[in-house]
Amino acid sequence: MPVLSPSVSPPSSSRQSNRHNRTHSFPAAISQVISRQLHSSPSSKKSSKHADHSKEGTEMGSPPGAAEQPGSLNGQKLATKEPSIALTTGLCMCCLSSLRYPVSIPCFRCTVCQTTNDVTPLPSKPGPTIASEYIDDLVNAEYVTEDAWKKVEDRVVGVFQSFDGLSSSFSNGKKLTFSETGLDFGQINKFYKVILSSSQQLMGLVLKSSEILLKRPGRILSSPSDLKFLLIILENPVLYAARSSQSSSHHSTILKRLFGLISSLNANCHHYLVNWFARLPAESFRAKVELINSFTTHRLAKFSSSRNGGVKIETYGADWRIRAAARTLSLFFAANIQVSKVPTSLFYNTLVDYIDITHDFDIWEKQGISSAGPVFRTSNHAGPSQTGSSNSPVGTAKTAFTSSLTHDSSSNPAVTPSNFTTFTFCQYPFYLSMGSKITILEYDARRQMEIKAREAFFSTINYKRIVQPHLVLKIRRNCIIEDSLRQISSNEMELKKGLKIEFIGEDGVDAGGLRKEWFLLLVREMFDPLNGMFMYDDESNYCWFNHSTFETSDQYFLVGVVLGLAIYNSTILDIHLPPALFKKLLGCACTMEDLILLKPSLARGLQQLLDYEGNVEETFCRDFVAEHDVYGSIVQVPLIPGGENKPVTNANRQEFVNKYIQFIFDVSVTRQFQPFKRGFYHVIGGNALTLFRPEEIELLVRGSDEGLDVEALRSVAVYDGWGNSNHTKMSIHEIEETEPLINWFWECFANMDTADQRRLLTFVTGSDRIPATGIANLIFKISKLGEDSERYLLFNFK
Repeated sequence: MPVLSPSVSPPSSSRQSNRHNRTHSFPAAISQVISRQLHSSPSSKKSSKHADHSKEGTEMGSPPGAAEQPGSLNGQKLATKEPSIALTTGLCMCCLSSLRYPVSIPCFRCTVCQTTNDVTPLPSKPGPTIASEYIDDLVNAEYVTEDAWKKVEDRVVGVFQSFDGLSSSFSNGKKLTFSETGLDFGQINKFYKVILSSSQQLMGLVLKSSEILLKRPGRILSSPSDLKFLLIILENPVLYAARSSQSSSHHSTILKRLFGLISSLNANCHHYLVNWFARLPAESFRAKVELINSFTTHRLAKFSSSRNGGVKIETYGADWRIRAAARTLSLFFAANIQVSKVPTSLFYNTLVDYIDITHDFDIWEKQGISSAGPVFRTSNHAGPSQTGSSNSPVGTAKTAFTSSLTHDSSSNPAVTPSNFTTFTFCQYPFYLSMGSKITILEYDARRQMEIKAREAFFSTINYKRIVQPHLVLKIRRNCIIEDSLRQISSNEMELKKGLKIEFIGEDGVDAGGLRKEWFLLLVREMFDPLNGMFMYDDESNYCWFNHSTFETSDQYFLVGVVLGLAIYNSTILDIHLPPALFKKLLGCACTMEDLILLKPSLARGLQQLLDYEGNVEETFCRDFVAEHDVYGSIVQVPLIPGGENKPVTNANRQEFVNKYIQFIFDVSVTRQFQPFKRGFYHVIGGNALTLFRPEEIELLVRGSDEGLDVEALRSVAVYDGWGNSNHTKMSIHEIEETEPLINWFWECFANMDTADQRRLLTFVTGSDRIPATGIANLIFKISKLGEDSERYLLFNFK
């Protein structure tokens, strides 16, 4: 276990004297502890019988030059019991290593990240700051003389090495709140621009001074006002430079400390940061997300090797720098959920796609399922524990220890010291691209399918009965819903087997085509408006549960099972469900934005009510009731008890809108949604699903509606049966050159309008949408079933 060397800071104004005192106080303390251990050991007691008691200053542990004490017998010093040393356990304010140190020391240094933790804050010292007037002087004045420029350097370095000086700089004069940092970011960026354009040497001094301050801020950061200097350093444009620059290692040193301090803050500070990040300009927000992602890539690249076939979790799992970057990025992700700044895909890390992601998923499951975000600590240091005594081991006095594996704070209710000792990217799923998440989902599905197949095999042996390793549904085309519901209900425990479809009265082996056709026909009939299970909005073209349907809950259970089976079997469905449904499946609340997508007219009316500046009660004449259509009749439903007698006023109109949204998405469809959700999770309720965002689940079910790139589709196309008559293998390029029919097909496809292209894609793949992972993962196969003949195949899309 590495020994942590504490730095004891005496009350001296001289920096050099402080270093000198810290250097010499520690060995003396260790000597005293060693002497006590030797004195209390059996060998020392035995040897004391033969010691010369009249000799002064020779006893182990006595201070040099100790004189005879009053109360001694015949000049012999009486044995005195050494006081015990109170130890406490805390976390490093940067890397969160678990540390043990004496209560009496004012500061200690972490042996993992070398950050000096000041348990007792350093005294505040008045010093220079950088204000807008000083920045204007830098812009307008020309410092020609060396002395004048030296004064600028001294002031800038002095400010960036001082916690108080930097925190008091660049103030905009506003009070610090959840929505206001109190910093003038325009002046901050102007300052950095002036420094960068004036002197590379001065910018180097700024970076070095920033690193020194980050290494020892001088206090435990516990208040939102303590965060200003972090935000100022984060704005330095040099940190966003390319990693290929010569100073990339120096930038990495600053970034690791910056992200370490940000990630280790308490919950209150994190709440402030999330609100501040949510108010950043989109361009600045994007740059910071890309900066943290590039730092993660920089760290992962150190563990990557072409020989290993992917980065192993054993290498990056204990890296506190990656963990700190992930926690910091989680704050930006939370801010992006609060106010959408960038697409979710910007948080994906390309290099994470090349790690052993399934092993990462296994470790995550074993350690306990939780998406561990930032560590929220109520206090950086625990109370003292009276563990030190005269019989303590040598290393316990004035020495801090770090555990071999750092862990998240025990004060975080989501993370306990026994869990998450190893970092996994599944704790922070925003890093994982759709490809990685689908890989995990398919791995989880394949694992569960193998378990069911193995159970079927042993059941066959033990009970001497034939059990199908697959779930085989035998369907009549004219009774597709009834047959599907009956067989799914009777095989609920077999739904995680591989799915195969047989259409009664038709010959055919299901190699995937019959399964896709079954999904296509079943979904088309279930979501038919004439069936009455779902209602369509004419303006948005989305469908929603029919709250007045006469269908049983079993029908909605079937719909949920079908969606789960589609994901389980990697099949895209042609359905028009709104994003709100997928938010509800993952337990997210629906908002006005969801109502705008589902029912635009109703949303516009409610928004007009909220924006109206006059008397709402007299103008709108509304009560707390919702109106909906039940087979041609308008029915009013109270939104609250006695709502028909409570008018909507200027004071309660926001409550009315919230209740109306809740009624549309929750209250009115509870009877339909609950069996739907139960059916969905009955099939797909594994741990892998928790890694997805609602919009990603929608991509899995519906696919992507991005434009169709014919050339990209041609590049991934596969040709079967084409080539020479002697069956020699030919490359795709050779096939396209020698087979004019192939070129005619692609020319015809490219010249089609968008609607016909979608129809052709539906004919080939069963859906007019491309997979969530992009067109590169679309299976598009053109087969030649025999030799040329006079027969031609005519495609007609009308």
